[in-house]
Amino acid sequence: MRCSAEAERLRVARAVAVLGEAAEVGRVAALLDADLDEIRTLVAELASAGLIVGQCRPHPDMAAAVLRELPDHERRLLHVGAAELLCRAGFPANAVARHLVEAGDARGSWAAQVLVEVADNAYEADELDSAGTHLELAYRASRRADERAAIATRLVAVEWRINPSSRTRNFGRLKAALRTGRVPYADLPMTVLHMLWHGYVLHADHALVRLRRDADGAGALADRLAFLGAWLRYTHPVQAQRNTWLALDRFGRDSTPPERDSPHRQAAVLLTALRQERPGAEIAAAAQRILAQHRLTPATVEVLVAAVDCLLYTDRLDAADAWCASLLAEATARRAPTWQALFASARAETLLRKGNLVEAAGHALIALNLLPAEQLGVWVGRPVAVLVRALTAQGRHAEAAAQLERPVPRAMFESRFALGYLRAHGEHCVATGRPEEALRHFRRCGRLMDEWGMDFAGFAPWRNDLAVASLATGQQWQAQNFAMRHLDAIGGAERHHSGGVSLRVLAATSDPLRRVTLLRRAAALARAGGDELELARVLADLGDAYRGLGEADRARPPLREAARLAESCGCEPLLARLRADAGADGTPREVPGAGGGEALSPAERRVAELAALGNRNRDIAEELCITTSTVEQHLTRVYRKLAVARRGELRFALAAYTQAKSSHPEVSARTAVG
Repeated sequence: MRCSAEAERLRVARAVAVLGEAAEVGRVAALLDADLDEIRTLVAELASAGLIVGQCRPHPDMAAAVLRELPDHERRLLHVGAAELLCRAGFPANAVARHLVEAGDARGSWAAQVLVEVADNAYEADELDSAGTHLELAYRASRRADERAAIATRLVAVEWRINPSSRTRNFGRLKAALRTGRVPYADLPMTVLHMLWHGYVLHADHALVRLRRDADGAGALADRLAFLGAWLRYTHPVQAQRNTWLALDRFGRDSTPPERDSPHRQAAVLLTALRQERPGAEIAAAAQRILAQHRLTPATVEVLVAAVDCLLYTDRLDAADAWCASLLAEATARRAPTWQALFASARAETLLRKGNLVEAAGHALIALNLLPAEQLGVWVGRPVAVLVRALTAQGRHAEAAAQLERPVPRAMFESRFALGYLRAHGEHCVATGRPEEALRHFRRCGRLMDEWGMDFAGFAPWRNDLAVASLATGQQWQAQNFAMRHLDAIGGAERHHSGGVSLRVLAATSDPLRRVTLLRRAAALARAGGDELELARVLADLGDAYRGLGEADRARPPLREAARLAESCGCEPLLARLRADAGADGTPREVPGAGGGEALSPAERRVAELAALGNRNRDIAEELCITTSTVEQHLTRVYRKLAVARRGELRFALAAYTQAKSSHPEVSARTAVG
């Protein structure tokens, strides 16, 4: 009899411990399916023993001990029962879901709905592990096919931020749901993008057929459909050509001003304006508006990528770089590797356009190392293209060739990422003495752009590429023809940054006097566009042009600046050319790296001297009224020029530098002028 009483008290103690803060006599009785008066008596006995505090709350020590020794099968039954009780009593979803998770099991739609609600809240709070756990349990709890399909789309969205693989169980569930037509209509636009990411064109078609069938009644989904159409025309033009019904005009606007529209509506208008080649200032302003008004979320990531790209295509390089850095930092803080890869790729391309080869390659590698290459799908073409172009410009041809041997999805060549990839492959061929092969890649790039109806200079100036490759084959007339065609396409050299490259090619095919005129125009365009590498190339050609005219004094400044810029950009082939040509006709030329520290600029020397005295970067920045980032950049160049590895060596390297300058006053004077 006594054993039976002890067993009943233990049974009540377990129920109270499982219910926790929600415990009360009535719920304990209901959970145990026992008589209320009997449970009240047992609770009083436990309270007298100090195992229950208040009216019916478990003592923390008692609860921990009881739960630790609770058999697994009984624990599951108690937690499932507690979840049902609390759900019927109207408790918050979090309180109910806690018991379902503890049980590791759930049955019925009520449980699935509770778990999905908690998962959605966790997803919004960037608690991805929690969201995934609750959704997986909800998927197993549900017995309705439509409900399971909706949960599968959420599971893919959760894992997409950290593991956008096509080989996961959840992606397989989504594909199956798509084939059977069970994916919720509101989730279809995002599902299309997921499928095209990995080249599942037929699955994307299934989703698009369903979207088209009910597009007239899309209602609140109209903005997303408008963006989907614009995004397809921009990123997956082949798919867009098969779905011309996804036009912006079909999803009419209301009277809301454009700057107050949803992010998807704004981005649809922006991408349409880009394809229509609207004025750059108008496109850039719209892109800045989107970036300023909308935060990074799963629903807006493609919108923000499009806005950054539009800044890049309209030559707002500093703005594009700043936004990329900000969004990359946010994606990193929120532990979203997929987002990090997208914005690292965009920043890599921006840095490449600015001529910063080392950092461009670094950010491209970041994007490629954050996720396995196969998980990047067709997007892998963007970081690979930037990395190949940066390595090629640095003269690291073996490494560039290794990147070109990476397997890429066949579907990539039906997306805009093929354009950059083909250009990169062509540039590598030109640099390694295979201009005929380069011509094939550049022509294919141009053919795709023409077929897709996106032959815009901002996407890929393939005619300039053909002109450069033609020069390498010795076909000057053909090079001149392609350069002129590019200038006609953009409406004049000053209309787009790529016009400067056309002028540089034309200069190479012109007489000496006209060559100087063209190169001076090209230099002005490169300087205004912020492309330091292109400026270095133009100035090197301009110096050679002046020397060809016998004007050695006029040749010296552009040659010196070209050398410094080439060194700053990390363009070793151009530096090698400048070194080989240096002094060939008696013209002194400043080439960084010769003689240790001769190439230090006055600003770099001031920073180096303060650093050698032990000042921190922040202190140096305050002393010189510059930013900490500028100090870091100066020190990076100083370390490279003085061949030192750490700050502690600066004092000795600067002493040697000063001694060398005093023994070579002519070199010192030239450096000061530079």
